Amino acid sequence: MVNEAGVAAMRAALEADGYALEVHEEGGRVGARISAMPEACADCLAPRPVLRMMLQQALGVPEAAIDLRYPG
Repeated sequence: MVNEAGVAAMRAALEADGYALEVHEEGGRVGARISAMPEACADCLAPRPVLRMMLQQALGVPEAAIDLRYPG
C-alpha cells in the first residue's frame, strides 16, 4: 500500500533537518511518527497540515488514512 521509495525520500529529507520518520501500516491506516534527534532544527519542521500533505503525496495513500505524530 505504501510507496517505499516515497518513505525513503521523506525520511532522507527529514533526517537532513535532524528528524527521524517511522512509518507502519495497520488495518488500512498508515502511522507516521516524527521524532527529533538531538541536532534537530526546531524551525525546520513543517506544520502538521503541510507535512500531512507531503506524506500523502510521497507515500501514495489518502491524506485521511495517515495518523501523524509529532515530537513531544
